[in-house]
Amino acid sequence: MASAENEDYNAKIVKAVEDKVSWFNSSVLPKVQEGYRNHLIFVKNLTSALQRRSLITPDPYKNDKKITDVGNIDEAPFNDADRSTQLGIRLGQYENMVDFICTYVKFSVEQLPTAKIKKLVDFNNSFAWNSLTPESTRQNTKALGSALMELKTTTQGGGVAMGMLFDSISKTAKDLEEMSKDLKAIGVFQKERYKGEIRKTIVAKLSPEVRGSAVSLMDEIKKQMPTAMPRRPFSADIVEELVKEETAPNKDDLRKKLLLQLKVQEEVVEKEETGVNVHDIIMGAVLSLGSMSDQYNIVMGKIVTNHDILASEDKGFKQKLGRLLRRLFGMAEPQVEYEVIINKKGSDEKQKEIINYNSFMASFSKRIKFYSSLNSVDSPNYQKMNSQADDFVFNWVNKQMTENGRLQVLLGALDEFFKQNTSGVNRAKIKGIKMELTTLKNALVKVNQLRSEYASYVEEAEQMRKLGITK
Repeated sequence: MASAENEDYNAKIVKAVEDKVSWFNSSVLPKVQEGYRNHLIFVKNLTSALQRRSLITPDPYKNDKKITDVGNIDEAPFNDADRSTQLGIRLGQYENMVDFICTYVKFSVEQLPTAKIKKLVDFNNSFAWNSLTPESTRQNTKALGSALMELKTTTQGGGVAMGMLFDSISKTAKDLEEMSKDLKAIGVFQKERYKGEIRKTIVAKLSPEVRGSAVSLMDEIKKQMPTAMPRRPFSADIVEELVKEETAPNKDDLRKKLLLQLKVQEEVVEKEETGVNVHDIIMGAVLSLGSMSDQYNIVMGKIVTNHDILASEDKGFKQKLGRLLRRLFGMAEPQVEYEVIINKKGSDEKQKEIINYNSFMASFSKRIKFYSSLNSVDSPNYQKMNSQADDFVFNWVNKQMTENGRLQVLLGALDEFFKQNTSGVNRAKIKGIKMELTTLKNALVKVNQLRSEYASYVEEAEQMRKLGITK
């Protein structure tokens, strides 16, 4: 009887471990990986903002430094006079490391041993993102806090772009904390996965007599591991836990505790008899639109940079005199207009279009600010939208899809315009936005899927109502 109970328990543990591995790989780690990708976008945005204000000096050798593993950022002290150079180097190092994590780290339980998890968690704490102050006792956090304080002062609050940057700092701090929490949970689980492999590979094949003796079970596992599990070193402390779960007087309590610990903590969403909540579907589209604010913010920063580069070429005597006279007489700066080339939808025909840079950027900034206020279910604007009737939200989403499609056409045209209308020297400085536009296009695909799903359910419900069928 005891042998049958042991067999049943062993099978339950192996199954629970495998289920938890699957859950971590399918539900938890994809979110962690996406978190690092979003963090990379944030770091690039932050670095760009600091460089534009000459608060950091870019590391000229940044792209030549090869990274082969996750590591710590240099924390050696430096003088305030060296802050711009040293912080530029270390932020460059940090960005390279995040890029390495996004590109080369395999986010699966099998590819994340405890040693690598510890490196990732330690790396997440490279900067105290939730406390970036000049008073910090940590060198890099102190330097970045000082630079950010100067950034806020020199930009006098900074307007929409700076406001979103500082909001992003708060968000990235929370995201990294959550990512570290998930990684630590996987680190703890690795011990149980190790025990589960031993159970499946060795313990399940042992006789009841061997499994009933603590000494015999320990000796047999130690003896078989080099051949049965050649890539796994023998860990006496962890194997001792397994042995206790098999032979200790309180083994029943240990087993119950372990099974509870291995239970997947995932809420199972059951289909309600009342049907699908179409309101949640269309509000999911609103959240997806809100999530586009970070990418749009990066795009806006690059366009501003490219505009400034192009404007810097216009330094002739007449232009300088004109600017001087306008300042002397308090006259407004002239509107900047760019003539761009746009491909007509559905054909190879091209047409010219004039973009008023000033009004375009004002409208663009307004959209980014509003989307940023929708990317959290706790935000007032999201709650306000959430209180609206479904058809109102649906029509709003339809309008956003049309406007975003048009906006991305214009952004792509501006991207090409800046590349083609700068001199050879400055052309290399132009920042392309094709990668961001691709990401934004994918986000719109998701919005469209949710919009179509909502419309499909509403249409089905209407047809059933006309037929006199109700759920």
